[in-house]
Amino acid sequence: MGKNMEPQPQIPFLIITSNPKILYKMKKFLVLSIITGILIAGCNPNEDLYDQLDKVTSDAYTDQLEYTLTESDYSDIADLALEDAETVEDSQMIGNIDRYKAFADECKAADYVPAFLGEKYVALDKGSVINVTYNYMGSLEALSLLTQATYYTLTDSDYDSMGEAYGEPGYYDSFDDDVPPDDYLPDFLAGKYPDAGEGDLVGVTYDYYQGEVVEKTGFYSLENGTWQPAGLSVSNIYVLSWSDYDEMGAPGSEGSFSEDHPAADYLPTFLKNKFPYAKKGDYKNIVYEYALDDDNSEMRARKYTFDGEKWLPHKKLSNQFIRGNDQWVFDPTVRFRMSSPDYQMIVDERAAKYVNSFGTAESYSGADSYWGNFSMRIKDRAENEPEFDDMTEEEAFALMWERIINLADEPMETRGALIVLLQKKFPNAVPQQNGVDVFYEVTFDTYYGADKRPVYTVKYRCTASGDPASFEYVESNTPYEE
Repeated sequence: MGKNMEPQPQIPFLIITSNPKILYKMKKFLVLSIITGILIAGCNPNEDLYDQLDKVTSDAYTDQLEYTLTESDYSDIADLALEDAETVEDSQMIGNIDRYKAFADECKAADYVPAFLGEKYVALDKGSVINVTYNYMGSLEALSLLTQATYYTLTDSDYDSMGEAYGEPGYYDSFDDDVPPDDYLPDFLAGKYPDAGEGDLVGVTYDYYQGEVVEKTGFYSLENGTWQPAGLSVSNIYVLSWSDYDEMGAPGSEGSFSEDHPAADYLPTFLKNKFPYAKKGDYKNIVYEYALDDDNSEMRARKYTFDGEKWLPHKKLSNQFIRGNDQWVFDPTVRFRMSSPDYQMIVDERAAKYVNSFGTAESYSGADSYWGNFSMRIKDRAENEPEFDDMTEEEAFALMWERIINLADEPMETRGALIVLLQKKFPNAVPQQNGVDVFYEVTFDTYYGADKRPVYTVKYRCTASGDPASFEYVESNTPYEE
């Protein structure tokens, strides 16, 4: 296959400072110059002056930025969102953003970050893009259920009230395989909470003997007037006890966490010690008490997942937001310019007959990782496919573009090059994020000869997730037309 031996031309560019002090001095100088010029001209000065000042004193400019939310940002975001909350339920859900310093399925970053960006980046103009990294904790459904429950720890007298004879809970003040809690706790709860309402949930912490006495928590709900096991995944729920707070040190003095002793400072270490044999992907829904002040507290819950090394309360996600005409909007579009490894991904999937002796280029679509482009020279194809000699130039170029952009249903070795790349580069692609279609804009270099090296951008939509994901050609600025 022919090589691109000619050196790439250098393109000059202009660096524009975003330093606010420099911008202020430049703007001040420019404004004074305009005022002086207009006053000297002396014709209808006020009208011209105000028109030109409107243009040069604007602080707006376009930029592309990366930003990671801080803990205080979540509080600011929640405060902004509460201004537009319409119901008590909305306010409670928004409050979770501040409470957990994270977003969730029920309170998405896509819905609440735009207003925050509008307040923080007032100088950025239409077309600006910010990639925002934030904490994401999945669904709040289980946590909301756990925080709404009532919690109670059995005392020795409670076990005794359920029977003190051999084979009854009061005999050893605990349950075991032969004295199961489900045989006793429903009746106990009926007496303990005579005024409970339908659907009420109670988490009962009790001692259980299984070779040694361990503490467990079972959940019971009132259904059709009868207390019964709630059917929650008890193995993944852990309710902290007084001894747990004591083990963590400072929280033990109050049997709770607080602003001075936040849960996030203690739970990761506690979980690592409590569950030393956890495997990557294991998770626990931790229920704990949080002191609001000296006299009031509330129950909170947080899901922690083990990543193989440490327990994490959330994962980091990044989403892109773009400045429109009037506001910031969530934009999940993935934009990138192909580099050498991207072209090599395509070469690696091609049939051997198309690949050069160095393994860095293929003649089927012209992908070349050494030069970082698609070769559009017809003669490079003719070496492996003599039929190109019989094509007109128009026919040859049409086929080459087809092989770069389309052919989604072909085997990998003859599939459209950019489809291959997207499927290899983004194996976890999904059709939508936060209800918005996900597009991929791929920019790539081509080589027709020494003086012709145009750069193009092609747009695709992810139509289905899978192995691999599916992508559909949408549009481009290439000469190609379907």
